[in-house]
Amino acid sequence: MNFIEKSETNEKFYSVDYNKEKLKEILEKLKEYGYVKIGSEIVGGDIITRWPVTKKNIEKRVTRFFYGTKHHRSSDATLYPETIVHHTEDDKNYVIYDYSYNKLPDLYAYIEMILNNDFPTFRKYAELFKKTSDNTIYAYTHSDQLVLNGLLNYVNSPELTNHSSHEINKDDNEKYDYKGLNELYKETLECLHFNLVAIKEYLKEPEPVDILKLQLKKKDQ
Repeated sequence: MNFIEKSETNEKFYSVDYNKEKLKEILEKLKEYGYVKIGSEIVGGDIITRWPVTKKNIEKRVTRFFYGTKHHRSSDATLYPETIVHHTEDDKNYVIYDYSYNKLPDLYAYIEMILNNDFPTFRKYAELFKKTSDNTIYAYTHSDQLVLNGLLNYVNSPELTNHSSHEINKDDNEKYDYKGLNELYKETLECLHFNLVAIKEYLKEPEPVDILKLQLKKKDQ
């Protein structure tokens, strides 16, 4: 794998080695850290809100859409029909609804993408990178950088500290082994070895010269 670290003054290029067998062991342990994620989704467009717009039609279309596009969720994803609300505001026309599914920590996804560095695996977790690029194929060409960035920034994930009430119910929250997940994250980072290959220094742009100011300064002297 390859990784680029950028700063204001340079770019550092690394080749990244990893302990494959150890990562496989961590991946197996992470299967014990699943939790029920509860989230909300906003959907608009003619697929959902086309005429005739009735409560029954909206619910039917949302249900079809939800179960037909759950590629980023587990097979046991559940839609809550009672939460479906159709909003019409000025030129905005959309639907909001809640859902839940059994989810493994994002750490599992990052490790799986490192071990299986191919397009199908990356596309499986494309939801993690939707803010980075809407084009999954384009993003895949930069998958090393995206996956490693995601893994390093996972230190800020709420999964390591505390799930919000919208993501995990209170009873499960009290039982969740955050300490164990933190330890597995630490072990994951210890599996990576960043080897510095090259450094590209940035040339500083010369500051613009104010000719008028220089002339006035000479006169004062």
